[in-house]
Amino acid sequence: MREGLITNAQLDMALARQKETDQPLMRILVESGFIDETRRLNFFKRQFGIPLVSLEGIQIDPIVYSYIPASLARRHHMVPIKLDRDGLVVAMEDPSDLVLIDNLRQLVGLRIKPVVAPSAEIAAALEGYPEEEVPEKVLERAERFDPAVRFFSWFFLPIMSSALLGFFALLLAYSEPFQRWLQEQLADNVTKSAQAFTVFLYLFLTWGVWTIIMYEVRGLVFDDLEWREQADLGEPRKRNTALLLSLLFGWLGLDRFYLGYRRMGILKLLTLGLLGVWWILDFILLLGDKIPDAAGRPLE
Repeated sequence: MREGLITNAQLDMALARQKETDQPLMRILVESGFIDETRRLNFFKRQFGIPLVSLEGIQIDPIVYSYIPASLARRHHMVPIKLDRDGLVVAMEDPSDLVLIDNLRQLVGLRIKPVVAPSAEIAAALEGYPEEEVPEKVLERAERFDPAVRFFSWFFLPIMSSALLGFFALLLAYSEPFQRWLQEQLADNVTKSAQAFTVFLYLFLTWGVWTIIMYEVRGLVFDDLEWREQADLGEPRKRNTALLLSLLFGWLGLDRFYLGYRRMGILKLLTLGLLGVWWILDFILLLGDKIPDAAGRPLE
């Protein structure tokens, strides 16, 4: 402003726009027409002694481009043009930005030698930046397994243990062959109490062995759960496919097989969806998009 290039009002307008757009002040002044390109170039050359260069016809080595990330170069409208014995030569729109130059020096690990060039030529040179590789999308894993898994890790054993007791009760109430067998065992009044104890002991031991087996099965399926590797599982699973499998074949565990939970799928198959409870619960959770695949990724 001391040079008479802009007025106080123009500076205030440029500063206000800078707060809104986060663009360099010099670019705003040029784009707004407050300073023309020739005055800008001469100002930096005369006031700061910064060399003026033309980028027309210059072939920039791709290795030189790699010193400054493309996103940073485009944001500050600058481009590295060559590497010499004294450092990295960078054509800048605003070479008076000492903070930016210091940050570049720390980033590159070399001395930064700023030069000033026409904005149009810098923009053209920026087009020559090699295409940046798009990093492979990494999906965040869920922090915990789905509610159905957490529920059955606690209640699978009580449910299956109680199921056998319920089965015994149904036999007593509705199975005539079992009722006749039981009557035959208790027919002799002399040994009735002993026979009753023997029958009770058989049933109790059967229930105990069944409970122990179910305890081991619960530990095999639900203990020490870990997410599978994404590469092992492949592409993320589709939510609509999982929903359809759960609705039609959830009682056979096909939905869990599809999502990559193999042991759970086998258990669901052998227990017919845990007597329908697991089948219904999984379908409800899939409707609410609460079940990730076995790699912990959300369904697509």
